[in-house]
Amino acid sequence: MTIPSSNIFAQAGVEIQNTFSDLTVLSMGLGQDSTTILFKIVYDAEFRARYAPEKLLVLFSDTGNEHPFTYQYRDEVIIPFCEEHGIEFTTISSDMGYHAPSWKSLVYQWEIPPRANIGSVAFHKSCTHQLKLNPQYNYVEKWLMENYDIPKMARKRAYAYFAKYFGKIRWLVGIAKGEEKRVQDAEKETIAWKKQSVIVEYPLLGVGMDRSACQAYIKSLGFQLPMPSNCMFCPYGSNHLELLWLYHSYPDRFNEWVQLEQNKLNAWSDMPVKNLGVCGKLHKDGERRGEAVTLLDVLEEAKAKYPNMQLEDLQEYKWSHGHCVASKY
Repeated sequence: MTIPSSNIFAQAGVEIQNTFSDLTVLSMGLGQDSTTILFKIVYDAEFRARYAPEKLLVLFSDTGNEHPFTYQYRDEVIIPFCEEHGIEFTTISSDMGYHAPSWKSLVYQWEIPPRANIGSVAFHKSCTHQLKLNPQYNYVEKWLMENYDIPKMARKRAYAYFAKYFGKIRWLVGIAKGEEKRVQDAEKETIAWKKQSVIVEYPLLGVGMDRSACQAYIKSLGFQLPMPSNCMFCPYGSNHLELLWLYHSYPDRFNEWVQLEQNKLNAWSDMPVKNLGVCGKLHKDGERRGEAVTLLDVLEEAKAKYPNMQLEDLQEYKWSHGHCVASKY
């Protein structure tokens, strides 16, 4: 009988356990949802027994485009907290070798020759998987071989052996109540190693905590609220209020994003395709009919729509709502 090459578990002669191992991985975006999970694991015994009863590995994969406050919160709150409570926390940066060569950072991927590109709401979304999920999967594979009695192997076979001898990995993802549409249907999972060795759980859904409940919980512990997790140049953060906030808070970064978008539009100006920018729309009439609606266009719309919006109001908005709601996990 010939074993299909895609079935790494059959190749390895592995009979997968259906029980949990002693390992829980928390996928840490450093936003309000995943921070709530981390704090509840430490302070809520019932929650800990349910979701992380033994070993806990906390992973933050750096996109290279996080907000300055996110890095600050990591350094001043999360890392000291994990050290105090004996929790292993790792930032996976691109220089560690777990990111794909073409995805060293969000901006790096846009600048690869021969043509500049840009993230757009009109394009296929792959940045979350490339910059957050895949680096974590690659890191954990090596971590398993270093921390368990597993021989060195590649192509995710370490997951197969781990599942055989130790059970499945409990992988925690921060999605709050009200964001259920972001939950990946486990039955539709097509990656063999992941389907058979990892069980993704959503603790906040399990205990019924929405965004406001997470915010209240973090503040009840005496901690400052982290910013919702998203990249500075996320195309799904290109609405009026988001752009106003970025423009007023970090004008240099806003202008950098504008230039990256223009580089893309210039590079594709001679191509027989719709030349779209970040917001994925074209002007429908006027002198610029058929041209891309740019970040600067949206900013001008925002200024006209919210002429009296103060930075304090924008800050409150920025901290109050969710993160990259287009991603499923």
